[in-house]
Amino acid sequence: MWIYVFLALIHLSVLLIQIILHFTRDRPQAAAAAAAESNSSEVVAAAVVPVVYKYDVFLSYMVGDTGDNFTSYLYEALRGRRILTYIDDVSLRRGEDISESRLKAIQESRMAVVVFSKKYANSEWCLDELVEILRCRKRHNQVVYPVFFRVNPDDVGEQKGSYAAAMKKHRKSSSALTRGKVETWREKLEAATNISGWDSLVIKAEAELVKIVAANVLRTLNQMSPIPQFTGLVGVECRVEKIKSLLILDSSPLDLTRIIGVWEMGGMGKTTLARAIFDQLVTQFDGCHFLAEVRQKLEVTTELRLQQQLFSSILDDQTFTTLTTLSRNQLRQMKVLVVLDDVEDSTMLYNLLDKQPHTVFGRGSKIIVTSRDHQVLMNECDDIYKVEGLNEDESLQLFCSIAFAHTDDPPKEFILMSRKVVSYAAGNPMALVVFGKALKDRSKEYWESTLFRLQRIPNERIQRLLKKSFEGLDSDQKNGFLDIACLFSGESKEYVKLKLDGSYGYGSSEYIMASLVDKSLVRFSGDDGERVEMHDLVQEMGRGIVNEESDEDDGGGVQVGGRSRCFLPNNVSPLMIDDAN
Repeated sequence: MWIYVFLALIHLSVLLIQIILHFTRDRPQAAAAAAAESNSSEVVAAAVVPVVYKYDVFLSYMVGDTGDNFTSYLYEALRGRRILTYIDDVSLRRGEDISESRLKAIQESRMAVVVFSKKYANSEWCLDELVEILRCRKRHNQVVYPVFFRVNPDDVGEQKGSYAAAMKKHRKSSSALTRGKVETWREKLEAATNISGWDSLVIKAEAELVKIVAANVLRTLNQMSPIPQFTGLVGVECRVEKIKSLLILDSSPLDLTRIIGVWEMGGMGKTTLARAIFDQLVTQFDGCHFLAEVRQKLEVTTELRLQQQLFSSILDDQTFTTLTTLSRNQLRQMKVLVVLDDVEDSTMLYNLLDKQPHTVFGRGSKIIVTSRDHQVLMNECDDIYKVEGLNEDESLQLFCSIAFAHTDDPPKEFILMSRKVVSYAAGNPMALVVFGKALKDRSKEYWESTLFRLQRIPNERIQRLLKKSFEGLDSDQKNGFLDIACLFSGESKEYVKLKLDGSYGYGSSEYIMASLVDKSLVRFSGDDGERVEMHDLVQEMGRGIVNEESDEDDGGGVQVGGRSRCFLPNNVSPLMIDDAN
């Protein structure tokens, strides 16, 4: 008997040892698993991708309740302020795919406005939107504004009245999924009422409520971190800030209307700067319009058509045809942002703005006019910004970002040639872009051939752009320009005036040179401003025009050897030999 007891004790001891070993062995594995799970969650949290915003505002509302009144008015008010707003199309509410796209729209919105109405809680869609909105508020600091439209906030938060009935209906739903969401919905409805918003039972005038909500949304958006505006643009930000300082954006209490000219030769980035400012400021105004390529459009249309395009856009009225007393009064009540791009005639500018540029729009309006001609801007502009060319570092950065796939540092064998291109462009951004695209992914031999060719034959695209300013000159101005380009660039002002007066009549030099300076074709340099110079590309354009002249005299001047002016040794030498013979 004792033997059986002894054997039983031995067996029990073996079992205890196995149990102890089992737990000892599994504990580190469990700890490791727990640690791995913890680390995994940390990695996931750390890997959250920053939100890329597609919309400014997401509107959550019950279509059948406020879609035809308050929410539609609010949407138009936001749209009128150029606030990009996501609004539901009830016709698309079918199936699960659209639900996913709506949730994504919430995630891609900088803020959300939730319009609680009596039937809001009847919609599972609306309640699911609310859950996602509050989740984004917690995770991404999304701004949320509740609006209680003809419903008591307590009814929403405590689920009383129509909200109690809606929750009761959802609890009795045949869908287990719906029944399982009820408590979450209740919790989120209560949480939403604790967020500061607006109550239509307090602000009873619907129009006033719309105005207040839209104004606060705009103010909040303006206070948020701005969306980057200058990605891929070099040297733009500092120049934009200089133009903005001339606009005097914070001009309260005077709320000044300002017209600012942006002036320089073609290709210097006038339109790029104006567009950058427009995109950055557009949400701060009641109306806006960017009228691009005015000079080019006037070749195929009329001033009246352009004026219709401008005012119909600002008034958001596609039926607009002509200015009336009513439409003029509407415009005078609006603070607007307008860009008139590439204007070449001051009279056209005056007429386009209804012959009253500073008063056609409301106080605080800002108008930017770009032009190659300084004189065009003189009459109506409060200030004129002369666009600064890119410096050497900016030029190299822009050129290399295009020629070498977005890197600021060219390969060693291309450094010297890159600097030659930068020197040739002389700070002209468009020229740098043209050359960057032409040389991208090309061999070293191709680069060398292109640079050699540029010494003899200018780039056609750049020449066409610059020649537009030349084509706007009268006969004496053209001849004076060609004289300077071929013979007098770098000479003193007095010497050039003497030569021009001798060729085109006493006193004509003042008129010619002033016109050329206004059109950015000539500039005065030196410490005393007494030296006449041209941008290298402009001089090249002028000399190219002379090189293209034929033997036939068109009445514009005396032709010598097929050209009106000789400026290269290989042009002059044959003529001297002929004369000697």
